[in-house]
Amino acid sequence: MKNKILLGSVTVLSALLVAACGNGEKKATETTAAPTTEVTTAAPTTTAPTTTAGASSETKEVSLTDTQRIGREDTGYVNVPKDWVEFKSTNGGPQYQYSALDGYNIVTLNVHTKEQVKPGDGETYGAELVANRLYATYQKNPSIEKIQGAKTKVSGMDAFLIQILTKDGKYFFIWVFQKDDKVYSTSFEGDKDTLQKMFDLIEQTWGLDPKTPGK
Repeated sequence: MKNKILLGSVTVLSALLVAACGNGEKKATETTAAPTTEVTTAAPTTTAPTTTAGASSETKEVSLTDTQRIGREDTGYVNVPKDWVEFKSTNGGPQYQYSALDGYNIVTLNVHTKEQVKPGDGETYGAELVANRLYATYQKNPSIEKIQGAKTKVSGMDAFLIQILTKDGKYFFIWVFQKDDKVYSTSFEGDKDTLQKMFDLIEQTWGLDPKTPGK
Protein backbone atom coordinates (compact mmCIF):
# COMPACT_ATOMS: atom_id res chain seq x y z
CA MET A 1 0.00 0.00 0.00
CA LYS A 2 1.39 3.39 -0.93
CA ASN A 3 2.12 5.89 1.79
CA LYS A 4 0.84 9.15 0.31
CA ILE A 5 1.72 12.56 1.69
CA LEU A 6 -1.03 15.06 1.00
CA LEU A 7 -0.13 18.40 -0.50
CA GLY A 8 0.34 20.96 2.22
CA SER A 9 1.20 24.61 2.40
CA VAL A 10 4.30 25.92 0.66
CA THR A 11 7.29 25.68 2.97
CA VAL A 12 9.91 28.32 3.60
CA LEU A 13 12.27 26.35 1.36
CA SER A 14 9.89 26.44 -1.61
CA ALA A 15 9.33 30.15 -1.12
CA LEU A 16 13.09 30.61 -1.15
CA LEU A 17 13.36 28.66 -4.40
CA VAL A 18 10.83 30.83 -6.17
CA ALA A 19 12.10 34.12 -4.78
CA ALA A 20 15.83 33.47 -4.98
CA CYS A 21 16.01 31.59 -8.28
CA GLY A 22 13.40 33.57 -10.19
CA ASN A 23 11.09 30.73 -11.16
CA GLY A 24 7.42 31.16 -11.93
CA GLU A 25 4.04 30.67 -10.38
CA LYS A 26 3.26 28.07 -7.75
CA LYS A 27 0.44 25.57 -8.21
CA ALA A 28 -1.00 24.18 -5.03
CA THR A 29 -3.23 21.71 -6.80
CA GLU A 30 -0.61 19.22 -7.91
CA THR A 31 0.59 16.24 -5.92
CA THR A 32 3.69 14.61 -7.34
CA ALA A 33 7.01 13.09 -6.38
CA ALA A 34 10.58 13.80 -5.34
CA PRO A 35 14.26 12.38 -5.79
CA THR A 36 17.85 10.71 -4.56
CA THR A 37 21.33 10.05 -5.92
CA GLU A 38 21.57 6.28 -6.09
CA VAL A 39 18.53 4.00 -6.28
CA THR A 40 19.14 0.28 -6.49
CA THR A 41 16.63 -1.69 -4.45
CA ALA A 42 12.89 -1.62 -3.98
CA ALA A 43 11.65 0.88 -1.39
CA PRO A 44 8.29 2.20 -0.20
CA THR A 45 6.81 4.67 -2.66
CA THR A 46 6.14 8.08 -1.14
CA THR A 47 4.38 10.83 -3.02
CA ALA A 48 5.84 14.14 -1.92
CA PRO A 49 4.02 17.46 -1.60
CA THR A 50 4.99 19.67 -4.49
CA THR A 51 4.83 23.15 -5.89
CA THR A 52 5.66 24.17 -9.43
CA ALA A 53 9.01 25.76 -10.20
CA GLY A 54 9.91 27.09 -13.61
CA ALA A 55 6.31 27.62 -14.75
CA SER A 56 6.91 31.05 -16.17
CA SER A 57 5.89 31.63 -19.79
CA GLU A 58 9.29 33.12 -20.62
CA THR A 59 12.55 31.22 -20.31
CA LYS A 60 15.25 33.27 -18.70
CA GLU A 61 18.36 33.43 -20.86
CA VAL A 62 21.39 32.06 -19.08
CA SER A 63 24.89 33.33 -19.83
CA LEU A 64 27.43 30.67 -20.76
CA THR A 65 30.32 33.10 -20.42
CA ASP A 66 33.13 31.67 -18.29
CA THR A 67 31.55 28.22 -18.18
CA GLN A 68 32.75 24.81 -19.27
CA ARG A 69 30.75 21.77 -20.40
CA ILE A 70 31.35 18.74 -18.21
CA GLY A 71 29.87 15.29 -17.94
CA ARG A 72 29.98 11.78 -19.31
CA GLU A 73 28.15 9.89 -22.06
CA ASP A 74 26.12 7.79 -19.63
CA THR A 75 25.19 10.59 -17.19
CA GLY A 76 24.71 13.48 -19.60
CA TYR A 77 26.43 16.87 -19.68
CA VAL A 78 25.90 20.27 -18.05
CA ASN A 79 27.67 23.64 -17.95
CA VAL A 80 29.44 24.75 -14.78
CA PRO A 81 31.81 27.67 -14.00
CA LYS A 82 35.11 27.50 -15.86
CA ASP A 83 37.21 27.31 -12.69
CA TRP A 84 35.43 24.22 -11.31
CA VAL A 85 37.35 20.92 -11.20
CA GLU A 86 36.50 17.22 -11.27
CA PHE A 87 35.58 15.92 -7.83
CA LYS A 88 35.63 12.41 -6.35
CA SER A 89 33.44 11.81 -3.30
CA THR A 90 34.73 9.60 -0.52
CA ASN A 91 31.89 7.11 -0.95
CA GLY A 92 32.71 6.57 -4.62
CA GLY A 93 29.82 5.40 -6.76
CA PRO A 94 29.12 5.64 -10.50
CA GLN A 95 28.13 9.31 -10.48
CA TYR A 96 30.09 12.07 -12.22
CA GLN A 97 30.97 15.12 -10.10
CA TYR A 98 32.51 18.57 -10.46
CA SER A 99 33.06 21.11 -7.69
CA ALA A 100 34.17 24.64 -6.98
CA LEU A 101 37.71 24.99 -5.67
CA ASP A 102 36.31 25.15 -2.14
CA GLY A 103 35.07 21.54 -2.41
CA TYR A 104 31.79 22.66 -0.80
CA ASN A 105 29.73 23.51 -3.88
CA ILE A 106 29.29 20.36 -5.97
CA VAL A 107 27.30 19.26 -9.02
CA THR A 108 26.57 15.54 -9.43
CA LEU A 109 25.36 13.83 -12.62
CA ASN A 110 23.82 10.37 -12.43
CA VAL A 111 21.81 7.83 -14.44
CA HIS A 112 19.30 5.38 -12.95
CA THR A 113 18.74 2.44 -15.27
CA LYS A 114 15.85 0.02 -14.89
CA GLU A 115 18.32 -2.69 -13.92
CA GLN A 116 19.65 -0.51 -11.09
CA VAL A 117 16.26 0.67 -9.87
CA LYS A 118 14.62 -2.79 -9.89
CA PRO A 119 10.93 -1.76 -9.81
CA GLY A 120 8.84 -3.83 -7.40
CA ASP A 121 5.40 -5.31 -7.92
CA GLY A 122 2.97 -2.61 -9.05
CA GLU A 123 5.78 -0.10 -9.67
CA THR A 124 6.53 1.47 -13.04
CA TYR A 125 10.09 2.44 -13.91
CA GLY A 126 10.37 6.16 -14.58
CA ALA A 127 11.34 9.54 -13.16
CA GLU A 128 8.47 9.59 -10.68
CA LEU A 129 9.49 6.26 -9.13
CA VAL A 130 13.12 7.32 -8.79
CA ALA A 131 12.09 10.70 -7.39
CA ASN A 132 9.77 9.12 -4.85
CA ARG A 133 12.45 6.76 -3.63
CA LEU A 134 14.95 9.57 -3.27
CA TYR A 135 12.46 11.71 -1.40
CA ALA A 136 11.61 8.84 0.98
CA THR A 137 15.30 8.23 1.64
CA TYR A 138 16.20 11.83 2.43
CA GLN A 139 13.04 12.43 4.43
CA LYS A 140 14.34 9.91 6.98
CA ASN A 141 17.77 11.54 7.23
CA PRO A 142 18.19 13.18 10.67
CA SER A 143 20.47 15.89 9.22
CA ILE A 144 17.62 17.32 7.10
CA GLU A 145 15.97 20.53 8.33
CA LYS A 146 13.43 20.96 5.48
CA ILE A 147 12.49 18.96 2.39
CA GLN A 148 10.00 19.83 -0.36
CA GLY A 149 9.10 18.34 -3.73
CA ALA A 150 8.44 20.45 -6.84
CA LYS A 151 7.74 20.20 -10.55
CA THR A 152 9.99 21.99 -13.01
CA LYS A 153 11.64 21.65 -16.43
CA VAL A 154 15.12 20.54 -17.47
CA SER A 155 15.95 21.39 -21.08
CA GLY A 156 12.23 21.42 -21.84
CA MET A 157 11.57 18.05 -20.21
CA ASP A 158 9.25 17.56 -17.25
CA ALA A 159 11.27 17.05 -14.10
CA PHE A 160 10.79 16.43 -10.39
CA LEU A 161 12.83 18.65 -8.08
CA ILE A 162 13.70 17.74 -4.50
CA GLN A 163 14.65 20.81 -2.47
CA ILE A 164 16.54 20.11 0.75
CA LEU A 165 17.96 22.37 3.44
CA THR A 166 20.20 20.65 5.97
CA LYS A 167 20.50 21.56 9.64
CA ASP A 168 23.98 22.97 9.07
CA GLY A 169 22.68 25.36 6.37
CA LYS A 170 23.67 23.52 3.19
CA TYR A 171 21.29 23.48 0.21
CA PHE A 172 20.82 20.20 -1.65
CA PHE A 173 18.62 20.23 -4.77
CA ILE A 174 18.04 17.16 -6.97
CA TRP A 175 16.44 17.25 -10.44
CA VAL A 176 15.05 13.90 -11.69
CA PHE A 177 13.80 13.48 -15.25
CA GLN A 178 13.48 10.91 -18.02
CA LYS A 179 14.85 11.06 -21.57
CA ASP A 180 13.99 8.19 -23.89
CA ASP A 181 14.31 4.94 -21.91
CA LYS A 182 16.53 6.20 -19.08
CA VAL A 183 16.06 8.25 -15.91
CA TYR A 184 18.69 10.85 -15.08
CA SER A 185 19.37 13.04 -12.07
CA THR A 186 21.43 16.17 -11.61
CA SER A 187 22.03 17.51 -8.14
CA PHE A 188 23.60 20.56 -6.55
CA GLU A 189 24.85 20.87 -2.99
CA GLY A 190 26.38 23.97 -1.49
CA ASP A 191 25.58 27.52 -0.44
CA LYS A 192 22.66 29.77 -1.39
CA ASP A 193 24.63 32.21 -3.57
CA THR A 194 26.11 29.45 -5.72
CA LEU A 195 22.73 27.72 -5.97
CA GLN A 196 21.25 30.90 -7.45
CA LYS A 197 23.97 30.91 -10.11
CA MET A 198 23.74 27.19 -10.87
CA PHE A 199 19.94 26.84 -10.96
CA ASP A 200 19.40 28.11 -14.52
CA LEU A 201 22.60 26.48 -15.77
CA ILE A 202 21.35 23.07 -14.65
CA GLU A 203 17.82 23.53 -15.96
CA GLN A 204 18.85 24.95 -19.33
CA THR A 205 22.16 23.30 -20.27
CA TRP A 206 21.73 19.62 -19.33
CA GLY A 207 21.82 17.35 -22.37
CA LEU A 208 23.36 14.28 -23.99
CA ASP A 209 25.39 16.32 -26.49
CA PRO A 210 28.93 16.94 -25.13
CA LYS A 211 29.23 20.16 -27.14
CA THR A 212 25.78 21.75 -27.34
CA PRO A 213 24.07 22.98 -24.13
CA GLY A 214 20.46 21.83 -23.74
CA LYS A 215 20.66 19.15 -26.47
